[in-house]
Amino acid sequence: MRCRTLLNRPSLVLFACLYTSQAALLVLSPTLPDIAREFDVAAATAGQLRAVSGAAGGVTAVLLALAPRRPGLRDLLSFGALLVALGSALSAAAPTFALLAAAQGVLGVGIGLLVGVGIAAAGEWSAPSQRAHVLAWAIAGMPAAWITGMPLVGVVADVSWRATWLTVPAVVAVVTGLLVRLRPADPAGRRAGDAIGAWRRPAVARFAAGELLANAAWASVLTYAGVLLLSSYDLSPATVALGLGAMAVAMLPGTFGARRHAARATPALLVALPATQGGAVLVLGAVRPAPALTLGVLAAMAFVNGWRSMVASALGMDAAPEDKVAVMALRAAANQFGYLLGAAAGGLALAVAGFPGLGVVLGGMFAAAGLIHLPRRVAYDTVPAALAPSPTR
Repeated sequence: MRCRTLLNRPSLVLFACLYTSQAALLVLSPTLPDIAREFDVAAATAGQLRAVSGAAGGVTAVLLALAPRRPGLRDLLSFGALLVALGSALSAAAPTFALLAAAQGVLGVGIGLLVGVGIAAAGEWSAPSQRAHVLAWAIAGMPAAWITGMPLVGVVADVSWRATWLTVPAVVAVVTGLLVRLRPADPAGRRAGDAIGAWRRPAVARFAAGELLANAAWASVLTYAGVLLLSSYDLSPATVALGLGAMAVAMLPGTFGARRHAARATPALLVALPATQGGAVLVLGAVRPAPALTLGVLAAMAFVNGWRSMVASALGMDAAPEDKVAVMALRAAANQFGYLLGAAAGGLALAVAGFPGLGVVLGGMFAAAGLIHLPRRVAYDTVPAALAPSPTR
């Protein structure tokens, strides 16, 4: 019984859910060149696999936000983990590029559920005094997947890119599904208020648009970072994967350090943080004298992204505190459509103008993600609703 109590703690279960969501995404970064060669497509074309999963996950998250009734959070997370396991197995076995794209669509649906419901559950499954702590642990699952999963993917990718899907995302999805089932069942949910009308709220609209742009830029960085390193330096896929995993370590102090700011987060932070990332990606596109410098810039961006994700999650739930699941589903939609936009815009920029052009396009996206919050003049003098007690169901 004590073991079960430890294993079904919200911080551990939600850490596993967000870990799984990223484990399903990170495989593409170091394996894109191998996938492109096997199916005889350009690297930019192979990068659109991320766009497929992003579109599927985004549509799923929007439907979840607009649904008048929803299954319980535990059931939704269980289904998300199951779809990630299935999509990973299908990706490993795909005989054609088209079927690989279809498998990525299955993955995208699972990722959309895990991200949207997982972050919302941090606000629903925890006591008010523990919400910042649980939210930080949930978000930390994403960089942790890169830190621990990317080196393993790199080693396995030297043998076969197909095996990477079974070694990392499929295994962790099964483990996550088992952990989620240890949680007590929770009741089905009903959408509070008018979710469509929520889009017309200035705070929600700016939040969703800012998340779309910021996630698009960051997703494109993650998608093409492996190609950038492999193309710029004489490095093996295993070395690149190890470097990207080390880069992700920087996101952890950014995430946990932001806990102090989450209770008094302001939109000003969502202006400054993406602007910092935008400047960094411009440098990344234009200046790559050594692998260590490139990885250092990527690490700085990862640190800022952890901070930005924590602040954005707290402010997002505060924008619609009466229905955290709906607003976090909208955030997940922005996250997933961001992968779609980031893969498409990044692939086009890379094909037309190379890595300098990619830096300019992504720098513009990061800048726009911050500037969109400038009109918001709401003062946050009290604890955000995201960290306050949940309304009675």
